Amino acid sequence: VVALSIASPALAEDWDFMLTNSTGKPIKSIELAPAGSTDFKPTSEDAEVKRESLIKPGARTTIRFDRPSSQCRFDLRATFEDATTQVFSSANVCDNSYITVKLTGGKPSITAN
Repeated sequence: VVALSIASPALAEDWDFMLTNSTGKPIKSIELAPAGSTDFKPTSEDAEVKRESLIKPGARTTIRFDRPSSQCRFDLRATFEDATTQVFSSANVCDNSYITVKLTGGKPSITAN
């Protein structure tokens, strides 16, 4: 008897969370990567933001992305209007629907709930 193992691909789920920009700078784009990796992928922002092309300081938007079913922690890379970038580390998108990105003394941080 020969047993065959069939490897199933990691399934991705449509996922979203509400992002608040508390950085003080307009954000042009948000990309996500599994925490600790550099495999950043583009996300889909709310249609209203797409029209304006920026997530203004203090604004909220819905971020949509494909989440591998086994992955909960992601790093967020923000590209700002001035073309600078910051990486906000280890947001838990499984347990938190609201993510706030901030720059405190120039250092990136995340608050989640």
